Amino acid sequence: MGIQFKDVSYGYQSIEGGLFQAIKDINVSIESTGEFITLIGETGSGKSTMVQHMNALITPQTGSVEIFGVKLHKGMKKDVKLNPLRQKVGLVFQFPEYQLFEETVLKDIIFGPKNFGVSEEDAVKRAKEVIKLVGLDERYLDRSPFNLSGGEKKRVSIAGILAMEPDILILDEPTSGLDPKGRDRLLDLFMDIHHKTNKTIIVITHDMNTVYNYASRVLVLNKGSLVYDGLPNELFSDENILNWNLDLPDLLSLQKHLEKTYKKKLSKTPISTEDLLRLVKEELL
Repeated sequence: MGIQFKDVSYGYQSIEGGLFQAIKDINVSIESTGEFITLIGETGSGKSTMVQHMNALITPQTGSVEIFGVKLHKGMKKDVKLNPLRQKVGLVFQFPEYQLFEETVLKDIIFGPKNFGVSEEDAVKRAKEVIKLVGLDERYLDRSPFNLSGGEKKRVSIAGILAMEPDILILDEPTSGLDPKGRDRLLDLFMDIHHKTNKTIIVITHDMNTVYNYASRVLVLNKGSLVYDGLPNELFSDENILNWNLDLPDLLSLQKHLEKTYKKKLSKTPISTEDLLRLVKEELL
């Protein structure tokens, strides 16, 4: 088991002076390898708070979070070392500028490994490996990260986390600000990393196409509570869409439009564009 939440709650002081409960009684287990999870929910639903617990940036006020065998809870011993946990669970922020600050891409990528005790020689070796893993080449290592495009900055920030060799990779809104082609290119990259390394990847997103087309598992937060933990193709029922204010993925939106046009329901939910075309030919035309 990689990460396990047991009855975890956490709140913040509100402006009015009361306590705003960001997450409430969260119970969930995440495997250390092999999962591609999307975490979704409206703004203010508790996604960032939950992810900060996964990375040991904050610890539970009630309940416990176990990260690779280390249990974090209120009142735990002060000598518990948190940095090794942050190395095991790598977090890529929504805005790569928050993680890029060195003169060159190489220095940015090797900063993390060197901070965790890796020699400069080994850190440089890792940098040369991960820059290729994120779809760039070694020529980028000598460039300034501030002269890169938005998509390139995202890739370099991911490379910097991968260089620390985390077991679990968390990506906060990684496709925000990208056009559909750039979004799909980056998600294909994550899927490629997932397949090549078998790392568990967790993507925080508002994009339902990402959820439907890439995730093997979906977690839904609503007003601080975990209300869904399951398969993406079972998420988009009329009831769930209404209760949790979900958008439909483009594929399911097109399916609904075709069913309305032909006044007939398809026998199953399509899993891809090709699958939808086949069903339309067989059942509607």
